[in-house]
Amino acid sequence: MTHILSRSVRAVSRLAIAAAAVAAIAIPATASAQLGGLVKKARDKVVESKVEKQIEHRTPDGGAAPKFDDVTVELSAERLAQVIRGLTAGRAALAGREALVTRRDAAMQQSGELSDKNNKLISTYTDKRYENERCRNDAMNASRDKRQAVADKETKEWQAKAMSDPAFREKAVAIAQKAGEAQARGDTAAVRKLMAEMGVKADDPKPDTIAADKACGRPPAKPQVLVQIDSLDGIAKELSEQIRKKEEKASATEVRESGLSDRQFFMARERIEAYLSSVKYKSKPSGFSAVELEALGARKADLEQVM
Repeated sequence: MTHILSRSVRAVSRLAIAAAAVAAIAIPATASAQLGGLVKKARDKVVESKVEKQIEHRTPDGGAAPKFDDVTVELSAERLAQVIRGLTAGRAALAGREALVTRRDAAMQQSGELSDKNNKLISTYTDKRYENERCRNDAMNASRDKRQAVADKETKEWQAKAMSDPAFREKAVAIAQKAGEAQARGDTAAVRKLMAEMGVKADDPKPDTIAADKACGRPPAKPQVLVQIDSLDGIAKELSEQIRKKEEKASATEVRESGLSDRQFFMARERIEAYLSSVKYKSKPSGFSAVELEALGARKADLEQVM
């Protein structure tokens, strides 16, 4: 009988196998099937997609004003005031970002310098660690196989005793049923207690570790410089996360304070950037209405300050 066991009951797999082996002799197939291990069902998680931030240009051929709709709104003086208000609030939400970036970059630079300076030491340690891991995996697998062979032998002995001893069989079947129910609940303590009544010991993986230590020695100690590098990398990662959250907050603040929808705001900002770029490189802005060109020209300095 094959059992699919969760990690929480892996330590008592031998107990469940022995119990099921005895139960399989004395109970019908339908009841025996109830003693099988749990099969974990994967559950799909529904993730809502974010609002797209790359909006396609809607400027028609010839550079004429676009068709205004619920996404592309006309950049009137009032609308520009809304955008500027949003961008100003977003900048305020970014306060402290530069300091975080400076700290993160410093940590990353220090980590890189330490890594380059100690490249040979790190390479030697990495090779030794991988070699030790391979050796320990082989030794632990060999030890586990030996323990499994013993467990298989004991299971056969249980079967033989159950066939020849009705009293033992009756007791084993009753305990196996209870153990199966406890295992289904994930109650490993109850399984151990029930199987201890039959004199079966819980599976103990400690001999595997002992065998690996004896054959391969303990894993090499991590050099202090690597400990320092890991610490710096951890600091850089945490600072990057803080920066990301601050930027997300600023982006949300821009939209909220502008009073526009996400898509309207992003489209408006994209068109404003196109206007400022044209002015900067002394080319004629295209794709704007007369109302927009007048409003953009009047607020050009303000826009350059917040963009």
